[in-house]
Amino acid sequence: MKERRYDIDWLRVIAMLAIFFYHCARFFGTEGWHLKNVEQNELIVIVRAGLVWMWVMEMFFVLSGAGAWFALKSRTGGQFLFERVKRLLVPLYTVGLFVLIPPQAFFEVVTNAGYTGSFTKFLPLYFKSLPAEIIGIAPRDLNDPNFLVPYTFSGHLWFLQYLFLISLVTLPLLLYLRSEKGRRCIDKIAGWTDKRGGIFIFLIPLIVIMTSFRFLFAGGRTWADFLWYAVFFVFGYFMVADKRFTDNIKKYAWLCLGLWIAGFLGIALIVLILNYNPFPGNEPFSLTYVVFQIFWSVTSWSAVVFVLSLGAKHLNFNNRTLAYANEAVLPFYLLHQTVILCVGWFIIPLALGILPKYLIIAAISFALIMGIYELLIRRWNVARFFFGMRLKKKAPIAPESRLEGRSA
Repeated sequence: MKERRYDIDWLRVIAMLAIFFYHCARFFGTEGWHLKNVEQNELIVIVRAGLVWMWVMEMFFVLSGAGAWFALKSRTGGQFLFERVKRLLVPLYTVGLFVLIPPQAFFEVVTNAGYTGSFTKFLPLYFKSLPAEIIGIAPRDLNDPNFLVPYTFSGHLWFLQYLFLISLVTLPLLLYLRSEKGRRCIDKIAGWTDKRGGIFIFLIPLIVIMTSFRFLFAGGRTWADFLWYAVFFVFGYFMVADKRFTDNIKKYAWLCLGLWIAGFLGIALIVLILNYNPFPGNEPFSLTYVVFQIFWSVTSWSAVVFVLSLGAKHLNFNNRTLAYANEAVLPFYLLHQTVILCVGWFIIPLALGILPKYLIIAAISFALIMGIYELLIRRWNVARFFFGMRLKKKAPIAPESRLEGRSA
């Protein structure tokens, strides 16, 4: 019988909801985004960072790594990659490129590049010349791992690019870990985690990456980020390969919650008191830089472990809600940021406070996303294909029905 970890499915749904509410709040924080409200509050950035930013995308990669373990139980490496192409690259280069990204690119140039034309005038520019001079983003270079999957402006769909590339690059390792020698390697590392504090050994590659590579690249989503997320992806693969990883995650739940809180407070103090700018590339290699990156690594890892522990303890069950929501996660992710921005375009000019605007944007966006999914995607195999979903199989006709048709 095929093993199923329902806590992984639940956490995927929870992470999706977290990123949805996170993006609904980005209109109102003081950091840059594709579209901004006039009234902004720095406290929103701090709260979002503490509650969501530290773990949510890392969690997506952990859960994807876990999914890769189960997928490779019944697939060859080639079959696994072909499935990744259908699930990740088909949506990226169809509905992503032609439907979901153009509105985001439009909001980006209006907000950050001074564009004053209409959306209909912008569309020909978008399709005629996708490079940087049109959408206000620097040309791709070797610092950006996404040059391997050429897609100039991907908005929130960068995750699909990264996940495909990490799946591709780590596939030899994933296949090796399923071999007899690889199983012994997993067994050995799982034994290390049985020792006191052993679950924190995964902090070593994370800290090395952050301290050794982050300062080399300006901007976000560089090779440093690629390696960072790859570690979480591989950890997710390990996590479901041996029960001891999950058992030890559960042991350190409350310690990790404490480290999450303490680490985030430390990060806030470094930024606020020392006036440290944590945006990659802004700071040279220094003692403050190293301390900040260590704090960030410990905090992010602890947050991920704590959330995983809650899932493993309380969410390993199935019901109809999970079955429906889990299938909807990828289409919801694809749709959510574009819908949020489109709704926000009409709501943020209103003479309302931040909280009413946030609640209105979240409520309308959620209803629209679920409506689009239910009416235009879930029921139709053509739409399911373009949104990376498995096709629905036609229900077989019962023998009685066939006989009745012949006698009619």
